[in-house]
Amino acid sequence: MILELIISEFDFWVKENIRIARIKSEIDQVELSHRLGVSEGYIGNIENLKNRAKPNTRMISRIAHALNLESYSDLLPKQVLENDIVRVKLELFKINTRKQVPNSDGEVPERFDIISIIPLNTDQISRWKDLKKPHLIDSKLRKRIFT
Repeated sequence: MILELIISEFDFWVKENIRIARIKSEIDQVELSHRLGVSEGYIGNIENLKNRAKPNTRMISRIAHALNLESYSDLLPKQVLENDIVRVKLELFKINTRKQVPNSDGEVPERFDIISIIPLNTDQISRWKDLKKPHLIDSKLRKRIFT
């Protein structure tokens, strides 16, 4: 399945790194939500790239503690990102992200291939904001923002 979305590049990597850190800690979304005292759907929402939900800095700190991480950097992008708002095109794999476990090497299986990450220019960001910041891109929105 191909997915196209507009998102802050920073938020994209934070969402993905939370999922990876949770799986490496060998706990599921329900357990993490219990440790944090949030609803069971909250973690699924912030890990789901199709959902606009994202954690604030306080929640990132709480997640790091709940996963017994040594550094907040485990949840943040590995380098300073050059782009702000980006158009991301992904090929999603059919996997159950709620029940994922690390493979025999301790690595988390990929859930998508990145087809492209393209920064939006100033005009595209302006048109995107005028459309109430839609997250997922369909063909109608693609025309209104990118042509």
